Amino acid sequence: MTDEQINSMGYSVQKTKLRKENIMSTITEIDSRLNEIVKQGKMLEALNKFYDENCIFQEGSESPRIGRQTQHDHLATFFATLKGFNGATLHSQCVGLDTTMTEWTFDMIGPDGPIIWNEVLRRKWKNGKVISERFYTA
Repeated sequence: MTDEQINSMGYSVQKTKLRKENIMSTITEIDSRLNEIVKQGKMLEALNKFYDENCIFQEGSESPRIGRQTQHDHLATFFATLKGFNGATLHSQCVGLDTTMTEWTFDMIGPDGPIIWNEVLRRKWKNGKVISERFYTA
């Protein structure tokens, strides 16, 4: 269907394109701010600021964790086992209409020594908050 045909049906191709561009620009900005906090190892702080109260978190094919507080408790338990956080490297970021994906390497010191953790995070967004986050580790 051509742009002219769509416009003749009462829809504005230009307005639709601009709306999508604005949404993607906003999501890019918010996701980038979230990623800056993650780089500093402040994931618990990020949860309260960027995640919906009822967000769904899932690691690979494991059962999902439902709710920001549930994820907070899970991460707090994990972080308590760490001896150090050396940093997080963001390798790439992709932004769609309501989805972002980021590729990370986390450098930590666990109870038994160094941990190098590579993962891709897929986030779904609604009203400026993450409503679903899935982790794929390598």
